[in-house]
Amino acid sequence: MIWVVAAGAAVGFVFDFYRSLGKWLRWGKITTMVGDLIFSVVALFLLFKFFLRANHLDFRFYIVWGSVLGLFLYTRILSKIILWLFFKCYRFIEGCAWLILQVLKFPFKILAVLMIPPYAVLRWFSLLIFRIAEAFFGEPIAKTRKKMISLWDRLFPPRTNG
Repeated sequence: MIWVVAAGAAVGFVFDFYRSLGKWLRWGKITTMVGDLIFSVVALFLLFKFFLRANHLDFRFYIVWGSVLGLFLYTRILSKIILWLFFKCYRFIEGCAWLILQVLKFPFKILAVLMIPPYAVLRWFSLLIFRIAEAFFGEPIAKTRKKMISLWDRLFPPRTNG
C-alpha cells in the first residue's frame, strides 16, 4: 500500500514541477499541449513503475484509491512547499545563467573599450579623406552632372500635352 500511495505523491510532484515550469517560462498554447502530453507519458510511466513494484501489475481496486490518497496527501501537505522550492531553484538557475553570461560578455566589453581609440582615429582619417576628395572632385562632379542633365534634356525634350 505504501508504494501505491507513493505513486500518487510522485505524480503530484511531477505535476507541480510541470505546472511551475510552465508558469515560470510562460508557455503558450502549443507548448502547453506538448507539455501535457509529456506529463501524461511521464505520469503513466511513474504509475507503471510504482504499481509494478507494489503488486506486480495485478490490478486491485485499492491501487486506485491509494494513488488518489497519495495525490491528495501530497497536494494538502507538500505541494505549496515544493512549489516554493521550485521557484527558488528557478530564480537561482536564472541568476547563475545571468552571471555566466556576464562573465562571457566581459572580454568583449574590454575589447570594445580597447577599440575606441583606433576606431576614433580611423573615423577621423576617413572623414579627412572624404573632405579632401570632396574639395578636389566635388566641383567637377557637380559640373559634369549639370552637363549630363542638359544633354539629356536636349536629346529628350520634355513632352507637352497638346
